[in-house]
Order: sequence, then structure tokens, then C-alpha cells
Amino acid sequence: MKHAYSVAVVGIGGVGSEMIRVLTQRQFPCSSLQVFARSARDEVVDGVTYPVRQVTAEAFDDIDVALFAGGESADDHFGIRALNRRKTVPGLSPLVVIDNGSAFRMYPNVPLVVPEVNPDALREHTGMIANPNCSTIQMVVALKPLHDAARIKRLVISTYQAVSGKSAQAREELLKQTREVAAGQAPTVDPKIFPHPIFGNCLPHIDSFLPDGYTKEEMKMVHETRKILGDDTLQITATTVRVPVDNCHAESVNVEFHHPITADAARALLAAAPGIVVMDDPAHAGYPLQAASSGTDPVFVGRIRQDRSVAYGLNLWIVADNLRKGAALNAVQIAEKMREMNLL
Repeated sequence: MKHAYSVAVVGIGGVGSEMIRVLTQRQFPCSSLQVFARSARDEVVDGVTYPVRQVTAEAFDDIDVALFAGGESADDHFGIRALNRRKTVPGLSPLVVIDNGSAFRMYPNVPLVVPEVNPDALREHTGMIANPNCSTIQMVVALKPLHDAARIKRLVISTYQAVSGKSAQAREELLKQTREVAAGQAPTVDPKIFPHPIFGNCLPHIDSFLPDGYTKEEMKMVHETRKILGDDTLQITATTVRVPVDNCHAESVNVEFHHPITADAARALLAAAPGIVVMDDPAHAGYPLQAASSGTDPVFVGRIRQDRSVAYGLNLWIVADNLRKGAALNAVQIAEKMREMNLL
């Protein structure tokens, strides 16, 4: 195990900036921290100016761990180019790529990892590791201890996803429309961001629609959950919704199990599980809130109650910061776990 690592963050938007922030806050042992993007420039994160270098395959020659903020296709991924370069250029040290994009998540030879859920999958990596979708990450953290106890049969998922999960431009769009409405004006719409006003609306439309009427975001949750939990028999249906909230995703998840489990038992299991905070005091309006969860690391779970319509069922309300646990934090935790497992 090295004492410190040469780390690169690729992309300096909302997720990339949060990766830098999390690396600093958690004091990941960096001998150097470099930032790459499509164009060279300077960017400021929390008052610190970072010189941004133009990304190339050669730029990773002295890098140990590369965190990709996402967005690159499989055919044009600089992480793959850098890994392939390791095969042809002698003397380069091993490289681990942790990719927040969707390009490689379902590749059978690429581990799709949430450290609290399936860390052993990291042992099978060949250089590339995929960070799951933000809405999938927070859900499987909460599902894992329940799946281990009573084995999940079916999931019915409804998400309430913040605009930050789309882009910085989407956050600005919500803010702009809020100001317009406050000034007595009709909200103006940039169709490149949302097809309808996001202010005052819930849009059941995240990513593009597929021929069967589901969206890509919904099917990501289906396929990724099965892969992470290692169970292709799981029956899953999802409706993903963009809501006029700046940051943090919320999810209503109905879980049907193969074996009996009570709400009290579920609370105890979740309270003892890593990365989870149980907030379930309905008598005093005690349940997870998106605004209160922003900028925090845990997955918050509340509204834990029996589903009376099936033999063995529960309902859960799950909230987490999608830029942190849903993206940047999970990627850094993967690097931390690999270090702990002597895989770096």
C-alpha cells in the first residue's frame, strides 16, 4: 500500500468540484491532485484556484487514481485510452479509473460498486470501476441490510430528483424561473434544459424515453440495482421524476420480501448499517428532508412502515445528497475502500 497517491479529477462541473471538495474534506492521501478537462483554464473551488489541464491519454502517465465526473461515451473515454496506453508503454505504473458516467456500468467485466453494499466486487476490477447512478446509490445503501435479512422480491420505486442531478444549468433555470414568478412574470423555458417550466412542476421525465414508455433513468435503476445486489430475479419498476428542488434526491420505495420482516426490525437493521441515519419520528414530523440533507454524507431513511397490501412488505422514504453520496462521495469511498483492501 502506498502512503500517498497521485490523483486526477476529470471534469470540473458540479460533480468534479464536489470530488475535489470530498477528497480534501476526507483527507484522502494525495501526493498530488491534478484537474483535467476538455479545455485548459483555472477554476476556483472553495477559494482555492486549481489549474485545469487539457485531458489527453498521456496526461495520466503519472496518475494512480483517476476520478471521472462523468459524461464521456465508451468510444471516446480518456480513462480507457489511458488504461490501454498502460498495455503498450512500458514502465507506467498501474492506473485505477473510477467513472461516474453511465458508459461502463453494465459491462460484465466492470465492477459497479457502492462500498457499503458490494465492496468485494472491487477485487474483480481490471482498471475500470463504475460509480452507479445517483438515485440507485442511495436506494441500495438502504436496501442492502433488508435484502440480507429477508431477501427482496419486488421493488416499486418513485423518485423525486433535484435539478442539481441534471446540471448546473438546470439549477440556474430553476432559480431564474423562481425570480420571474416572484416578479409576477410567467416563467420562461429553455427547451435545451427542460421541456416545461420546472418551477411549480414535477416532470416525470428524466433522460430520454424508450419505446416501451420507460425512461433511460428508470431502466438504469432496474438494471443497476440487480447488478449491485447480485440478484437478477428482482422484480423492479420505477418512475423517476424531476422536482423543483435545488439539491438532494428523495425516493419512495415499496419493498416486497420473500420472508417476513417488521418495521421495527427494519429500523434496527438500518440504524446499525453503515452510511445510514434513521430519521423516523412521525409523531413530531421527524422524517428526512431534502433541504436539510444537502451538503451531508449519510443516506437518511424514514417513514418506515408495514405495507398492509402484501404478506411481507415495507414502505421507505430515502433521501440523500445526490452530488455527494450520489456521485462524488461514493467515488472517493471506492478509492478509500480499495486502499483498505490493498487494491491500490
